[in-house]
Amino acid sequence: MKKTSIGFIGTGRIARALIAGLARDNNNELSGYDKNPAASEALASEFGISHKNSVSELAQSADIIILAVKPYQIEEVLDDLRNDLRAGQLLISVAAGITSEFIRAHSHESAHVIRVMPNTPAFVGEGMTVISGGKNASAEDLVQAGRIFSAIGRVLVLDEKHMDAATALSGSGPAYMFHIIAAFAEGGKACGLSDKDALTLATQTMHGAAKLVLESEKKPEDLIKEVTTPGGTTEAGLNRMNAHNVRQAMIDTVKAATERSVELKK
Repeated sequence: MKKTSIGFIGTGRIARALIAGLARDNNNELSGYDKNPAASEALASEFGISHKNSVSELAQSADIIILAVKPYQIEEVLDDLRNDLRAGQLLISVAAGITSEFIRAHSHESAHVIRVMPNTPAFVGEGMTVISGGKNASAEDLVQAGRIFSAIGRVLVLDEKHMDAATALSGSGPAYMFHIIAAFAEGGKACGLSDKDALTLATQTMHGAAKLVLESEKKPEDLIKEVTTPGGTTEAGLNRMNAHNVRQAMIDTVKAATERSVELKK
């Protein structure tokens, strides 16, 4: 079986998480380039990937190129990459806010481009990555991208027009979940629990509740009913949440982040 040749331009945290997952599959041939040679050399030493000395050298050897750089770096990288691209090469970008059309326009007219939005739980293999295909991307390209990013969690394919909402919900979402965990734990501490115990209870409770939603395939509203006894403790807490309109606050949070994502592209 022919190995899948995947090259990383930029070897920061998200690239490292992907490489850690992909290196477990012997059918992947991985390489990396970074402006800071020590960064890619460290990954080469740890995971056995091939260290490249330039963008050009990486482009000549990789069938799939992952642009794992900051948004402000993407145009410079594409300018360096443009002359070394081959027909059929797939470009996958994790640069937030950079459209697939921008990448195609600054690389090659026939470039196959996939835009992705991972989130920070990818660092522990529990990421949520949204992928969307650009103008020339094929169904096979989306399958390839899905396979790569499934190494760090779940993958969802969406039309690119939904990327701002996905950025707000899953890209920024971990920060909102951390905020809820911290507040939840603070409530436990206010009722006499130690800092450590309150945080453990809050964190594992959110983790378990999320896993139950994913694996039971039940609606959250139905699961709420299952755990709520009339006149019981859960109902008392839910009544207080409703009094503070927590549900609407979370809806507004996602809307605000989506609006900001749209603004940043202008």
